[in-house]
Amino acid sequence: MIIIHSLRFLIGLALLLVLTLPLQAQEARVTTARVEERVIVETIALNGSVTAPRTAQLSSDVEGRITELPMSLGDRVQAGDRLLSIDAEDVALQVRSADADVGEARAALENARRRLREGNRLGEGRNIASSELSQRETDVAIAEAALERRRAARDRLEVRLERHHLRAPFGGRLTHHDVAIGEWATPGTPLLTLIDLEHLTLEFAVPLDLHHRLDQAELEVRLPAGIDDWLPARPIADVPLEDGASRQFLLRAMLDDPPTMLPGMAVQGRLLLRNGSGPAVPRDALIRRPDGSISVWLAREEDGEWRATERRVTPGASHAGRVAIQQGIEADDRVVLRGNERLEEGQRLILDDE
Repeated sequence: MIIIHSLRFLIGLALLLVLTLPLQAQEARVTTARVEERVIVETIALNGSVTAPRTAQLSSDVEGRITELPMSLGDRVQAGDRLLSIDAEDVALQVRSADADVGEARAALENARRRLREGNRLGEGRNIASSELSQRETDVAIAEAALERRRAARDRLEVRLERHHLRAPFGGRLTHHDVAIGEWATPGTPLLTLIDLEHLTLEFAVPLDLHHRLDQAELEVRLPAGIDDWLPARPIADVPLEDGASRQFLLRAMLDDPPTMLPGMAVQGRLLLRNGSGPAVPRDALIRRPDGSISVWLAREEDGEWRATERRVTPGASHAGRVAIQQGIEADDRVVLRGNERLEEGQRLILDDE
């Protein structure tokens, strides 16, 4: 009897489980979210690179043999640093001679002034002719002119001497060093390349039909080397490209607090264009069907129960994990985010977010 009762209990339990299975299959536990009215942001992906607007190929102003190269390839330099020297022995000797001429002219001027002072004292006692006094004044003027002429000649030689030293026009890094001590330098022939690494810019090729929308756009960039964050960039110029067939223009931008960058580094960019407002849903709410259509599942309350309703939608721009919906749903609708993989029309829902 005990065995018979046990069998009856097990059979009844099995029947109960069989009867309840369809009911359990009709329920689905899901997570939902309210559809929000948001500013619709269209994202335009861009590819760009880091550039150095201040890049100088430096050459010598004078001809001669290179005698000094105090800087090496890759060195950082400051504005005014000496990068290269050319043999200037002859000019240096001429500067010394000019210095001596200036000293001689200065002594002659001092002597002329002394004689004029003496004449002025004698003139007070009527012990010197006025013509002699006038001549001494003329001698002072001639000596002053001679000194000024000698100084100008010396200054010209000093300028020539300074041109034998190639100096950095701005701070940066030497990236090309195609000379050696003992080689002959010729004016106009590039010797060194200097790049300013403190004022690097970002350049992007942008479709020309977006040019009129730049005023309402925001630019964000992402650099390589493990930097995943999108950084706000400041556009500084837009430059038409000479190749009109490309239908693009060059957008130049800067980072206010840039990380380490080098010219030629590839950069990702995105233009954020605002297109009014409308309903937007998290990307997880979208279901892509085999026929190419896109839909969402809505949770609708009917007679105190939540039921699943499928709606085909027309998605628009996406930004920050949300997709704008152009058609199909409205703000305040409740969309299913998780548990929407195998829902059926009218299926009863249990909301985890309730």
